[in-house]
Amino acid sequence: MVEVLKSSFEDLFPIIETCIRESSFVAFDTEFTGLTADSSNTETLFDDGPARYAKKRRDVQQFIMVQIGLSAFIEIPHENRYRVHTFNFYVYPGSFGSVNVKFLCQASALEFLCRHNFDFNKFIYDGISYLNEEQEKVLCNEIEELSVATDAECDYDEITVQEISSKISEWLATAKNEDKLVLEKPPSVSDYVLHSQLRQRFPAIWTISVDRLHVQCAKITEEKKSIILKEHEMENERVLNSMLGFTRVFRLLVKHRKPIVGHNCFMDLMLMYDKFYRPLPVKYSQFKEDISRLFPFVFDTKSMSASMRKSYKETGLFENTTLSRLYAAFQRRFDLYQPAIIHGQEGSKYREAEALHEAGYDAFMTGSVFLRIAHLKAVVHLSFAEAQPLPFSHLFSIISPDMGRLNLIRASVNDINLLGSDSKSLRPEWLLVRSRKRSQPLKPMQLAGLFSAFGSVDIRPRSRQEALLAVGNWGCVRDILSSLSKHPHITVRKYNMWKHSPVVRSLLWTSACVSGGLCVWIVWSASSRKSS
Repeated sequence: MVEVLKSSFEDLFPIIETCIRESSFVAFDTEFTGLTADSSNTETLFDDGPARYAKKRRDVQQFIMVQIGLSAFIEIPHENRYRVHTFNFYVYPGSFGSVNVKFLCQASALEFLCRHNFDFNKFIYDGISYLNEEQEKVLCNEIEELSVATDAECDYDEITVQEISSKISEWLATAKNEDKLVLEKPPSVSDYVLHSQLRQRFPAIWTISVDRLHVQCAKITEEKKSIILKEHEMENERVLNSMLGFTRVFRLLVKHRKPIVGHNCFMDLMLMYDKFYRPLPVKYSQFKEDISRLFPFVFDTKSMSASMRKSYKETGLFENTTLSRLYAAFQRRFDLYQPAIIHGQEGSKYREAEALHEAGYDAFMTGSVFLRIAHLKAVVHLSFAEAQPLPFSHLFSIISPDMGRLNLIRASVNDINLLGSDSKSLRPEWLLVRSRKRSQPLKPMQLAGLFSAFGSVDIRPRSRQEALLAVGNWGCVRDILSSLSKHPHITVRKYNMWKHSPVVRSLLWTSACVSGGLCVWIVWSASSRKSS
């Protein structure tokens, strides 16, 4: 594993690019500052794809990623082996000019990171910056116009800058070309802001940082300034590249169009879209269209393993589809001609010990599970005599039906389909809960306590006397209906949209009234014509 920080990013970037370019596929994982920004965004069994997207969009807009893992799996031709290069990136949204990101942290998420030895100092002090296209455009305009520090949102010490400006004004009154003035650099103002402000206020000077504590002002001619400005353009490009940071890696993934593999990665993809590409669109369909254009070959090992659970029920291989359990299950299993996975020279850390919930290690486990699932699907129907080592191109053709399907946890559908329409729900129909007496309104907390004993359920109040109930499986429905058929305070029945939806009933009554009125008018018109 290679740890990638802001201080080492530029040196490692060419190596990262080579690994992505040469890979057969890239597995990824992310860690972030929270899962749910508001209780209204809680995942429930009522959610379909669009509803879940709307909830997660509100969350993603307020949380950020803190760590990203990429594992590039490179096939070694004719050896039935893959060499894996894993990179663990600390990422942090750098502030610059008006680009000054605000984000939420959820206490439980930070506690989770602490339990798994996350280094918050590296995250804040040496995290790699990133921009989406909207932020990049704003920053480019500000750099070009040298107006980085003029925006009202940019927080700098104006009094200190004014004091320095006064000293320069006094000096300029008697200074000659090539004369220099060295001043103390204020710690409350960043280098770029200080230089931009002084150069804007005094066109006849040029400023440079002498060291960490001092800034030098030189009076220069127009000719010399034009030469310096050309050199300064290169500096501006360096600043922009530094701010783009991990976005450059994201663009490599888009450029090389490699299959990308995550585990339960719907929110990860939404975060990557929002932070590195564009702000998430309102329309769910637009997100699916865009993400499938950016990454045409997306696989989710959570969805793949869940779809295989029934076929391998006797072996228990997919009994638990959490990432670490899947990886451990495949480590204990041997399949004929299964491909070997070897770490690159830098991968000694992951050879020697686990590092669960470190993004790099989770990305490595995801890629390993993906490769084993693909191989298992390819050889399951082959006889011993037919079995042979299989190249990745063959494995890819076998698993292509799984492409674009992303797992949804606790929802009305098992997954969403990036490449087309989502599957229909296989969950049981909703149940309608009513109070037997109008004087006794339903109490959500009491209902939750009552129904939780039957399994996975979610409650959505409709009124003081009614609530909808979404349940996880058909056995749960059967148990609820039989056990509560004679409950003294509530009735439970299967929900019928045509009978129980107030909106549908209103539409039906409206339609009936309109149809009835139309019939009366026709009869009246016909009788009027006969009378005349």
